[in-house]
Amino acid sequence: MVTSRALRVLFLLLLLLWASGMENSEILEQPRNVCLGLINEGNYESFYLENTAGCFTKCRQSGNEPCDLKNLQRYWLKYEFHLVENQMGIVNTSFLKAVVQSVSTNISEDLLFSLTPSQVPRPVTEKEHEPPDRVRLPRSLFESLQDSSSVVRLAITLLDIGPGNLFKGPELSLEDSSSVLNNRVVGLSLGNISVSRLAEPLEITFSHQRPPSNMTFSCVFWDVTKGSTGDWSSTGCSTELSAKRTVCRCDHLTFFALLLRPILDRATVQALIRISQAGCGASMIFLAFTVVLYAALSPQQPHSLRLRASHECERCHPCPQPSPRLGHSPHPQQAEHDLPAGCAAVPCEPGLELQKESSPTLEGGPWRLRFYRQRFKSEDAPKVHVALSISLFLLNLAFFINVGHGRERSDATCWARGAIFHYFLLCTFTWMGLEAFHLYLLVIKVFNTYFGHYFLKLSLVGWGLPALIVIGTGSANSYGHYAIRDKKNMATLELCWFREKTAVSALYVTVHGYFLITCLFSAVVLGLVAWKIFTLSTATAGKEQGPNWKGVLTVLGLSSLVGVTWWLAILTPLGRSTIYVFALFNSLQGVFIFCWFAVLYFPSRTAVSSSSGTARIDQVHTASQE
Repeated sequence: MVTSRALRVLFLLLLLLWASGMENSEILEQPRNVCLGLINEGNYESFYLENTAGCFTKCRQSGNEPCDLKNLQRYWLKYEFHLVENQMGIVNTSFLKAVVQSVSTNISEDLLFSLTPSQVPRPVTEKEHEPPDRVRLPRSLFESLQDSSSVVRLAITLLDIGPGNLFKGPELSLEDSSSVLNNRVVGLSLGNISVSRLAEPLEITFSHQRPPSNMTFSCVFWDVTKGSTGDWSSTGCSTELSAKRTVCRCDHLTFFALLLRPILDRATVQALIRISQAGCGASMIFLAFTVVLYAALSPQQPHSLRLRASHECERCHPCPQPSPRLGHSPHPQQAEHDLPAGCAAVPCEPGLELQKESSPTLEGGPWRLRFYRQRFKSEDAPKVHVALSISLFLLNLAFFINVGHGRERSDATCWARGAIFHYFLLCTFTWMGLEAFHLYLLVIKVFNTYFGHYFLKLSLVGWGLPALIVIGTGSANSYGHYAIRDKKNMATLELCWFREKTAVSALYVTVHGYFLITCLFSAVVLGLVAWKIFTLSTATAGKEQGPNWKGVLTVLGLSSLVGVTWWLAILTPLGRSTIYVFALFNSLQGVFIFCWFAVLYFPSRTAVSSSSGTARIDQVHTASQE
C-alpha cells in the first residue's frame, strides 16, 4: 500500500519535472524565434525593443532567419500607441528616437518639430532657424479635436528600419535598387485618435543629396490594408521635389517615408516597350493604309469651293483662292462671274467656310474619277501628309529592329543601326516642322505664297537636312551601344543609339535641340491657326452660341500632323504616369494621321452635299488645291 502510494507520488514528481524542463527549453528557444514577432508582442521595455530591433538586419531576402514581417511591422506600429498611453517622454536609442508631448487643441499657430536623424525630435520656435529635416503640423488639425479634448498627446518617432525586408513591402523592388531614403521612417500618432482627410495637410521635409539622373523620390505612407503584410502607398500624399530636399504633404497621421526608386526600372521599361511595340505596330498598319489610299484610290474632292454670300441670294460667286496651288501662279480672272440680280459680291476672307458644290458636268462616269485622281495627285498638301507618313513608318520599323534584336555584338552593325534610327527620327521631326510651315502658308500668310517646284524643295529639306546631320554625327563616331541603367549600374535597356558618355553633346544638340526648335515653331503655328479658327467661327456664327466642336476636332486633327504627341515628352520628368501617357499616345500617331487623312480627303456623300455657313478650317489643307 505504501509502496503503491510512493510510486504514484514519484510518478507525479517526474511529470512535474518533465513539464518544468519543457518550459525551460521553450525559454531557451525563444531568442531564436524572436523574429516571428510573437514572443515580444506587447512588450516595449528596452530589452525587448533591442531584441526585436535585431530583426531589421536579420530579416533579409537571402537570410535563413525565419521572419514574420506582418507581426514585426505590427509590433512597431503599435509602439506609438504604447508611447501615448503610457505617457512616456523621450526615447533615445541607436535605432529609435521618439518624443511624446502634450499639445493644447486651442493653439494659435502651427507646430514645427525638428527631425534631425541623430537627435530626438524637438519643437522649433519661430525665432529659430528651420532645420533641414522637419515636420509641420497645421493648427487646424488640433482645432478639429477641441470638441473631444482640450489636450492631446502627440508622439513623434524616427525609426531606423535597417537594410532588411521590414517596411519594404512588395511596392519596393530591392532588385531594381529601390530603397527607403536612409532607411528612415517618420511616425506621427495621437494614440487612439484617428486622424485622416485633413483640410490642411501636414508637411514633412526630407533633406538629401542630389539624386542620380535615373532616380526619383516619392512620398509614401505605410498602408496596413494593402496586401497581405501591408505596403507603401502614396494615396493622400503629394511630392514637391527640389535638388536637395523633398516636401511631403499628407492628409493623415501614420508612418511616412521617402522612397528612392529608378525612374525606369526593369519592369517599367518592359511595360513601356510592350506598349510602344503595340502602338507602333498599329501605327505602321494605318500609315501603310494612308500611303495606299494616296497611291491607288480616288478621293471625292469637290470641284468648286464656294462661299455663301447672303441669305437672299440663291447662289454666290465662287471664291477665288489667292494661291490656287503652291508652285502655280494664281488666275485673277477666276473671280469674274455673273451674279444674280440683287446679289452683291462678297469678298473672300481666308479661313472662312467654303461651301462645297459639285459641278453638274462632273457627275458620274470614269472621266470624273480620272479628273479627281489627277487633281488630287497634283496637290501639295496630301503629298506632305504622305511624306510624313512614310518617314514615321520607317521610324517605327527602325524602332522594332533596334529594340527587338537586343544588344548587337558587332560595332559596325550597331553603328549602322544607330545611324538609321537617328536619320528617320530626324526625318520625322523635319516633316512635322514642314507640315507646320505648309499650314502657315495656307492659313496665316495666304497671299503671295507662290513657290516654284514647291514640293521638290520641301523634299530636299525633309530628306536632305537629316542626312547631312547624320553624316556629320557619324563622322565623329557618335553611334554605338547605349544602355539605360539603374542605381547599381545595371542595364535595364540596351540598344544601338549614341555612345554612352562620349556622345552626350551630340545627342543633346542633334536630337533634343532639333526637337525643341521644331516643337516651338509648330506650337506657334498651331496656336495661330487655332486662334483663327475660333475667332472666325465666332464672327460668322452671329448670335448663335455654343461649343465649336468642329473647330476643336479640326485643331486635334492638325495636332497629329505637327507632332503634338511628341510634345508630351516634355512632361515625362513629372513621373511614371506621364511616361506611360507619352508612350501610348506617341506610338499611336500614325493612327491619328490616317484618321485625319481619311476624313479630310474622303468625306462622306452627305458631308459633300451639305451646306453650312459656319467657319471650317478643317478643309484648310485643300485651300491650295484650286
